[in-house]
Amino acid sequence: MYSILEDLNNACSNIEASALISTDGMVIASVLPKGMNEDTFGAVSAALNSVGIQSIRDLADGVLEQIMVKSSRNYILMTQAGEELVLTVIMKSHTELEHVISNVKNAVEKMLLVA
Repeated sequence: MYSILEDLNNACSNIEASALISTDGMVIASVLPKGMNEDTFGAVSAALNSVGIQSIRDLADGVLEQIMVKSSRNYILMTQAGEELVLTVIMKSHTELEHVISNVKNAVEKMLLVA
């Protein structure tokens, strides 16, 4: 899984961090910058994922596929990677989203083949 994350980060230079996380917050594999806390990354990802799932249940119809949060400096993109895993990516706010989303989907497909 680590090599898939490395390939993803290398394919998209604006990605600052990526991690495959279980829905309960355990980090399976990560490529994080120095100083970023892996446990915090996992916990926040799990919390956002939980809120996203509940939001879909309460307000919309279907199955959660992605969550995106935008700040003045970054995007956080979370993509479901099966029922129990989430791929979370942090990227710079000036990123070409379609390019990253396409690469994230490819990474998820590779992860599902390995899992």
